[in-house]
Amino acid sequence: VAKKMINRYGLNQASSVLQIGCDKGFLIEAFHELLPKMKLCGTDVSEYAINSSSSKIKKFLQIAPFTEIPFADASFDLVVAIGPVYALNLGDAIKCLKEIIRVSKGRSFITLGAYESEEDFKLFRYWTLLGTTILRKDEWLSVLKHVNYMGDYKFNTAKTLNLTDE
Repeated sequence: VAKKMINRYGLNQASSVLQIGCDKGFLIEAFHELLPKMKLCGTDVSEYAINSSSSKIKKFLQIAPFTEIPFADASFDLVVAIGPVYALNLGDAIKCLKEIIRVSKGRSFITLGAYESEEDFKLFRYWTLLGTTILRKDEWLSVLKHVNYMGDYKFNTAKTLNLTDE
């Protein structure tokens, strides 16, 4: 994933990357192995996750709410949020998206929990432990338009996750 992001976003040793919802920092660690001089930061709400991270990368990680990212405007060449946006209630998801926009220099990648049918919704809801805001794709597009989000996004759906009722 890190290699693909480096290529897709043209990242190099002088680039800066923030991962919101970094868990134990595995993606941050992968970036560090590929581009060790890159400025890396990861935030998570879980003290356990940060404390359980590798000693190599712990210095890059910190506890912070997804709705109040503790960095200056336009601090990062790329902001990544795989999962945290839809783990929040809708109001906080909007705050998180605005924070991603604020701290990025225009490039970001997020994932959003989505569905296309009631069956998809039920499968996704059954599968997810933390997903709070699960919207139809068109509803997410309206939210993204509302906050003027211009970055990249991927919908996590029952289909993309290969979920079945069997």
